[in-house]
Amino acid sequence: MKTVFLKTWLLPGLAAAAFFGLAACSDDDGGTPPPPDPDTAVVVGTYTGTMTVVDNASGGGATDTPTDAATDTAGTTVTAEVTEDVVGFAGFPIRDLVVQIAGEDGADAIVEAVGDVDYAIPYAAVMSEDGSTVALALAPETLNISVAVEGSEPVEVDVTVSADTEGIYTVESGALTFSLTVEGIAVGGQALEGMESFTLEFDLVNDDAGE
Repeated sequence: MKTVFLKTWLLPGLAAAAFFGLAACSDDDGGTPPPPDPDTAVVVGTYTGTMTVVDNASGGGATDTPTDAATDTAGTTVTAEVTEDVVGFAGFPIRDLVVQIAGEDGADAIVEAVGDVDYAIPYAAVMSEDGSTVALALAPETLNISVAVEGSEPVEVDVTVSADTEGIYTVESGALTFSLTVEGIAVGGQALEGMESFTLEFDLVNDDAGE
């Protein structure tokens, strides 16, 4: 389990830092996905694209315009490795998310303290009848870490992430789009007050498509 050592002066940003370390250590609550359909192996490959942070309107539904804390509508560049049952990110981009939760002040210090974050999302895939698309039923898990602040006992942090809609892979173009919703963060068993859910929208392209 990854332990992130933060200086005491970073305590105001602890919730944000905790969230982003989550990806490095998570419990397998969702069980093992069923064996993949051989036809859906077309999704396997290395992907590049963008991740965009989008606010959710009052309890649900992504808005068209991100909040002031996430004004980069072009998104953040990401890379992913997709196997037959996992969408995996190495060096998951966290700065936009830190700003979304904690604001601009101190964001860079928090990102530096957390370091690189890996995140793997299990999925089950089904090819469409006409063979033009693959639907990915993503199963992001509750993420758990222990965050140690210098001179204090570790703090347990749980983050709830969901995927309400299926991801879609288009065979002809190699494009993969999907969304994840960050629903809540609990620190030491207590929900982080005042936090509103927000959505991470991914728009990726399979670099290996057509090879």
